[in-house]
Amino acid sequence: MKIYASVFILVLSILLTGCALVLPQAQTFPDIEESPTVEESTNTNQIVENDSEKDNSLPIFDTHAHYKQEAWDVFSPSEIIQIMERANVPHALVSSTPDEGTRMLYTEDPARIIPFLRPYHGEINSSNWTTDPEMLTYLNSRLEMPIYRGIGEFHLHDIGKADSPTMRETARLAVEQDLYLHIHSGAAAVRTVFEYQPDAKILWAHAGMSEPPAVVSAMMDEYTQLWTDISIREFQIAPDGKLDPAWEALFLRHPDRITVGSDTWVTPRWRTYEQIIEFDRVWLNQLPRDIAEMIAFGNAMRLFGNR
Repeated sequence: MKIYASVFILVLSILLTGCALVLPQAQTFPDIEESPTVEESTNTNQIVENDSEKDNSLPIFDTHAHYKQEAWDVFSPSEIIQIMERANVPHALVSSTPDEGTRMLYTEDPARIIPFLRPYHGEINSSNWTTDPEMLTYLNSRLEMPIYRGIGEFHLHDIGKADSPTMRETARLAVEQDLYLHIHSGAAAVRTVFEYQPDAKILWAHAGMSEPPAVVSAMMDEYTQLWTDISIREFQIAPDGKLDPAWEALFLRHPDRITVGSDTWVTPRWRTYEQIIEFDRVWLNQLPRDIAEMIAFGNAMRLFGNR
């Protein structure tokens, strides 16, 4: 028995040591300033997988899509349009790093694509765009092509960036040219922009990313020129596919201020694009039909569909 016990202990030690050796290393992700949170960005795997259960009869106006350079060699512009067509996305608000991606999609399907001008290009990114001395020159130059409905999506990670001279001039430019600002930030940065530019029209990316629905609702109570896309928040909105009561309260209180977005911030999200959109239909279909239609399509169409 002692021999068996010794052998058992030896084997157990080897197994435990082996397990320790093969534990996976911590997964790394792109710069968080460019990306959604790790937890939310990995939820794609949970999306509806059974094609037989899909119902794409409710059209979606996607108000948060990117066609970034790393996707160009994987999906051609025509393939991106085909993906949207299969997902019943007749319109999409697109901004890209660099902006050429947006222009390629617009050239492919100008009736479908609503271009927004993203500041990021070359070495200019979410961390330094507000300190680039040439930023206003860049924006004005790109806006000479009269296709854009807004500026963004861009990141404002603190009040200092929100109150920077570059951001102030960007907001002034947007108001002057009747453009929307697509801002990725918390509530404090949005408040800051409205303080010095009360006439700004802001599409708040990701419903503030980490702001709870009660904060989003309070912001909309205060600012009539504030709208939001709910991209990346899907699994907070509908854990396990069931609409959360706090989010439902927001949608019922402000049904005319909410839009749906996919946020194709990395190339793999184009591979699961149809499932992302379908999961949005899962929680939309738990709302009254008239409100679901407003959020899915009507609000964005009213804001961006006509010019």
